[in-house]
Amino acid sequence: MDKEYKNVLQMELRRLPQRTPEENAARKRFATLCGHVSRRLKNNERLAGNVLELAVSAAFDEKTAKKFRNGEPLDDYEKHLIVDVALLHMRLA
Repeated sequence: MDKEYKNVLQMELRRLPQRTPEENAARKRFATLCGHVSRRLKNNERLAGNVLELAVSAAFDEKTAKKFRNGEPLDDYEKHLIVDVALLHMRLA
């Protein structure tokens, strides 16, 4: 890569909006919360508090959300939908 092209790329990167420290902290908190949901679902632990709220918001249907609220175990497919699909999309959005 020649110097001129590298300088142009660096100038363009500087023009992109930068996240504030508060935004970075919020993204980190959300990613941590997603990790808590994933870990607890994989270990078949009961969810409570903010972890439960996030899992209910990630649920695709009311049946799964009701299972979360009642503390019932999820089957493997429902876990897959929450952990590998919904939470991933929520983090990337």
